[in-house]
Amino acid sequence: MDLLDILSGFVQDPISYSILFFVYVILAAVILPIPVEIGLFNPFINPVLLIFILSIGKGIGALIVFEIGIKLRSIFKKLVKSPKITKKIIYYCERFVKKYGYFGLFIIMSIPLMIDSASLYLFSVLNSRKNGKRAMARNWFVLINIFAGAVRGGIIIILAYVIGIRLV
Repeated sequence: MDLLDILSGFVQDPISYSILFFVYVILAAVILPIPVEIGLFNPFINPVLLIFILSIGKGIGALIVFEIGIKLRSIFKKLVKSPKITKKIIYYCERFVKKYGYFGLFIIMSIPLMIDSASLYLFSVLNSRKNGKRAMARNWFVLINIFAGAVRGGIIIILAYVIGIRLV
């Protein structure tokens, strides 16, 4: 039995469902390689509340990933010192993170069905220092993910409405 089966078992209990959905969103940001949008489809809970839960869960998950990424960065840099191709890949990924920063993070995290954990780890581990400070600050990293979660949820709700899926 996976987390989605557990979540669907509580679909008629708004409080339990909301708590499980919240945990599910955090886990999706930190470790689960699955999109979270399926949790927005519950006819017993107002979609606005579910988008709020999604946004806050993504923010907390982003905070956890940011802290893990900062700790992993030094280990990661030591591990990739040998193969030339690996260095090039890391260089271009790091350059992408520096160049697009918060805007790139917001766009990527706003895309429906995007796997959160991979993108978050990319942006947190490759978050290099500029003038002694991190290129992306923790607070902004979290806020960007909260706003992107709201946009992402809104996109899903609008698409559901357009194709005729009633959520309320």
